[in-house]
Amino acid sequence: MQSERHDRHDTHARHDSRTPGSPSSPALIELDDFCFAWDEVPTLRHVNLRICAGDAVVLMGDNGSGKSTLLRALCGLVFAQRGSYRFDGQEVSERTMRNQAFSKQLHQRVGFVFQDSDAQLFCARVADEIAFGPRQMGLSETEVARRVDDTLALLDITALRDRAPYALSGGEKKRVALACVLSMNPDVLCLDEPLAGLDRRTRTWLLGFLHQLKAVGKTLVIATHDQSLADEVADYFVYVGDAQGYPDRPHVRINA
Repeated sequence: MQSERHDRHDTHARHDSRTPGSPSSPALIELDDFCFAWDEVPTLRHVNLRICAGDAVVLMGDNGSGKSTLLRALCGLVFAQRGSYRFDGQEVSERTMRNQAFSKQLHQRVGFVFQDSDAQLFCARVADEIAFGPRQMGLSETEVARRVDDTLALLDITALRDRAPYALSGGEKKRVALACVLSMNPDVLCLDEPLAGLDRRTRTWLLGFLHQLKAVGKTLVIATHDQSLADEVADYFVYVGDAQGYPDRPHVRINA
């Protein structure tokens, strides 16, 4: 993997110049010759990628280049048809995900915020949406209630507790979708076009919140076309497919 050091002075943040997938750090996420096809159409081709704990990685590429499919793979929603994916040293495959305990652990540690919040929200009340994941983990109702309260407060949406998700604005739905993931306290957050369709105020809030997640050591893997988001958050870039990107910034290329 090739990388270049990039020192960037910015009024908002100073980008990390770490080497992508540095061999000196243990990989939390490791794909080795990972291949996947939808209906026999190759989507991810011989992908080799290492992401370390605490990295903030931005995936950039054209529509159809495989960014969203890669996020799904990291979350155990699609599986290698050739090659392998390991999370924290353990193989993630169709076989291992049939083990309920392993599957539950992966979905607790790797959260996925969909581009379309409506695809993620299905309960009658916001509080029930946020409680769903912790209940699936088998937590006590006391702990579930604590997590719901804490997550509502963290995202400043306590007033939405008893609202129906379908009646919320786009920005409110995005916060609720994020709350559903954060209630599981994952190590990794995968976000697909998180700023899509948001107004300026909500975009500003979400950018600030992503910085907070970085500060507490969460691993972020974000697919986006939004250069402002990429510039704000990325420690390094993963250019997917034919994306040209910025060769003077820390990066790797996959799926070309």
